[in-house]
Amino acid sequence: RSAVGSGDKAKWLPVNPVKGGISVNIGDMLSHWSDGELFANLHRVRMPRDASECAKSRYSIGYFTQADDSHVIVTKNGDPITAGDYIKMRLKANFK
Repeated sequence: RSAVGSGDKAKWLPVNPVKGGISVNIGDMLSHWSDGELFANLHRVRMPRDASECAKSRYSIGYFTQADDSHVIVTKNGDPITAGDYIKMRLKANFK
């Protein structure tokens, strides 16, 4: 079993480690900027359930970045929007 999962509210699927591989979670802004070519999935990291899940080392590096607030994001399929306005839009969507 894996401590990383992806999915939606209905079902979580394990993302099992692949030797020499990495799992990258793409954020909403990069997904928008790529016209959906890169998918921003809902994801979670959970605590190991028992000692057997702690047997191997696992490393997690959080790295968050975004474009300057005034940078205009131009896509093929959407209206231009500044990075700052995009972040504000996404934050407001969380509190409806």
